[in-house]
Amino acid sequence: MIIAGLVALVAGAVLLLTAGGSSGGPELTVAGAAVMAVGALVLIAGLLRLRRASRRTAAGVPEPYRTGKGKIIAMVAAVLYIVSPIDLVPDVLLPVGIVDDATALTWLVVAAGQELARRSRSPRRAR
Repeated sequence: MIIAGLVALVAGAVLLLTAGGSSGGPELTVAGAAVMAVGALVLIAGLLRLRRASRRTAAGVPEPYRTGKGKIIAMVAAVLYIVSPIDLVPDVLLPVGIVDDATALTWLVVAAGQELARRSRSPRRAR
């Protein structure tokens, strides 16, 4: 879910940024915003699933890796910052306005990649 959400978020952002000109029209702008919103929701749902793990394990069985609450909150905040029209630096101030969103997206991709790698190395829980 995390990878699908990231792909949809980036695809929607690219569509939104490229269609924002006079050649794109409002239909592509709305489509880009919709794809970005759906990607954000899927990504947030995937991030919240990172926290799930069984708290009780049998004796001698190591507990699976769990992502900390603080990191999940930071990743969800990054998604909301990217999607929200309110920025610390307005997008009108090109290219600096885009760089802050790109920085948040880059951190989000790296952090999600680290968490997925750690989770895949941890022992699997019995289902």
